Amino acid sequence: WKRQGLLVLMNNQPHSRHSQHGAVLILVAFIIGLGAAALVFKMFNASSLQAEQDKKTMQALNETKQALIAWAVSHPNHPGILPFPDRNDDAPRFYDDKSDCVTVGVVGSHLIGRLPLLSDVNCVNPQQGLGVAGVDATGERLWYSVSINLVRMSDASPTPVINPSIVNSPAQPWFVVRDRGGAIISDRVAAVIIAPGAPLPNQDRSSGIANPNQYLDKIVMADNTPYQNYGYQDPATNPVQEFIIGDDFRRVAKNDPTYKNQSVEPYYYNDKLVYITIDELIAAIEKRAAAELRTQLLNYKQATDDLTPLIPNDGYFPYAAKLGASKAYACVTNQVAGVLPISNPAPASATCNYNRAGTNVTADCGVAGFNQVAAVFFSKTNPLSNFTASAGACTFSGRDCTCTGAGSCTRGAQTFRCDAAANCDTDNTAVGEIRFMGGEFDPATKSGRCAATVTASDTCQQASPGVDIRVNVRCAGVGVGSVSRNNACPDLVFNSGASALSAWLMGNRWYDYFYYISSRDGQKLTAGKPNLDALLVGTGWSVVAPGVSVKGENQIKPSCDIGDYLDSGENTNLDPVYDAIAKQRTQNYNDHTYIVAP
Repeated sequence: WKRQGLLVLMNNQPHSRHSQHGAVLILVAFIIGLGAAALVFKMFNASSLQAEQDKKTMQALNETKQALIAWAVSHPNHPGILPFPDRNDDAPRFYDDKSDCVTVGVVGSHLIGRLPLLSDVNCVNPQQGLGVAGVDATGERLWYSVSINLVRMSDASPTPVINPSIVNSPAQPWFVVRDRGGAIISDRVAAVIIAPGAPLPNQDRSSGIANPNQYLDKIVMADNTPYQNYGYQDPATNPVQEFIIGDDFRRVAKNDPTYKNQSVEPYYYNDKLVYITIDELIAAIEKRAAAELRTQLLNYKQATDDLTPLIPNDGYFPYAAKLGASKAYACVTNQVAGVLPISNPAPASATCNYNRAGTNVTADCGVAGFNQVAAVFFSKTNPLSNFTASAGACTFSGRDCTCTGAGSCTRGAQTFRCDAAANCDTDNTAVGEIRFMGGEFDPATKSGRCAATVTASDTCQQASPGVDIRVNVRCAGVGVGSVSRNNACPDLVFNSGASALSAWLMGNRWYDYFYYISSRDGQKLTAGKPNLDALLVGTGWSVVAPGVSVKGENQIKPSCDIGDYLDSGENTNLDPVYDAIAKQRTQNYNDHTYIVAP
């Protein structure tokens, strides 16, 4: 029995050791698995936390972007302006969350700083706060850079004039924003809002008043091109300010070939940014302008209805003024489409008189001087008797004399002269043809851009009623006589009384960027909806290369061509149907339809 028990015991020992060894391996594997799971969980948790922080930061950035646009659009006196940043150069306040306005000598360094959350008594009034928290997920204040094209130094300053023309013709280039590889995302950026994130190893913010480079970051590309989010525009050294949207440094491999060798130039970047394009801003301001114009047009219709209280609902919208290089903007009878008639109607009649009974030939078309006349052109009949001198605002070429103001052209005793009121005369020995040129005067063709061709002598023709220069006259100086023109418009004056346009609309010439149509001729209008009485079409900025409008070439305003204002075949075919209000803007289409009534 003992021998058998010993044998059993001996036979059981190896099995026990193997069992224990297996258990240990299982335990070790469990511990390793648990550690790996903990590591994965920790990594996942860190990644999840980072993603949540990024989400909160982007939410703060986008809320701030909308707040800035709303602030600009709703400014009561200067819609479109943006506030100056909060800088650290206004000791002893330094960064105090207030907009640090500059009243003279604005330079690029004035236009980058922290987001201004509060008003400043030195700024253009009224200067309200933004009404946002203005911090990223790490608790850092957001930063902000604004184009010099959109800041105003005082209420009395004549600049900036903010309307769609600023999109293609800014005083200084718009900002550029690039992606992680350096490719341009947008080169029409009006403002940039940046979340700086936590300090990077190469940044020191301990003073609390550190410069922008201790908050904002730089990326150096593989070709050594640097992009600095803390830079600023300088006409001499940095005419185009560029910003870059990079990847967080924790997600960029050390050997990423996109960037400079990181053993030489470490990749440190954790900025997050959003931007406002000038297109976005102008489109938002246009909506405000359209709303105000609609109100004044409705006020006008109500005023005309009130003229005859015993006849209800007989009010009407005003006749339009014609397109063109207009300063007069006078309504034209039966003109139902064109620009808004913002000034007094033209006189009921005007006369071009010429007289050769005596020694002088004179021409006077009843216009208000050279503020309405682009140029007066005189060509002597005798081609062998050229002018030899000129004075004042007149110039000569051969037998031709062109005056854009008071002045004269002479050859000995022969003189052609004009006074400041655009009344011109010539002595009897310098008889020829006198033309008062309408529209934009073209010296090469001696014609007005908007003027109709005049072929018969002795005519006084209003080529385009209501445009800049209101007459295109040809008075050949043969005999004595006169020809009258009739430009009567029965309407009350729009832009007066209850329909008066606000100072900001007039000062920024927003009336030049709307095409106006009414159904006063009996034809109801359609714009996605039928039976409409009046429309406004916001014409936006001119479509130029690389976009191409229905015109097929760059748009130029002012112009007599509807294709220089509107962008689609539907809008330019002169029928009562226009694009629907929901049609989206594109690179070659930026019309936007607004219903005035009903």
